[in-house]
Amino acid sequence: MTLDELKENESARIVQILDEQLEESMLNMGFIVGEDVKLDRIAPLKDPILITSGLNYISIRKEDAKKILIEKNNAN
Repeated sequence: MTLDELKENESARIVQILDEQLEESMLNMGFIVGEDVKLDRIAPLKDPILITSGLNYISIRKEDAKKILIEKNNAN
């Protein structure tokens, strides 16, 4: 499953980031493999999406979200 498949208010754990440059950018913003993330909001036109991890918030394009493999948390 990829990050773009989550619905609002669902959370998951980042399993792998398939793009090395994206992985480096995400790391610089505080998002790393193994961390839990939550999809907070989807823009009205469905792109971008707002995700959080702890106190970190970022807006990410769906194109990039498709490169982030996740595992949904059981609580969802």
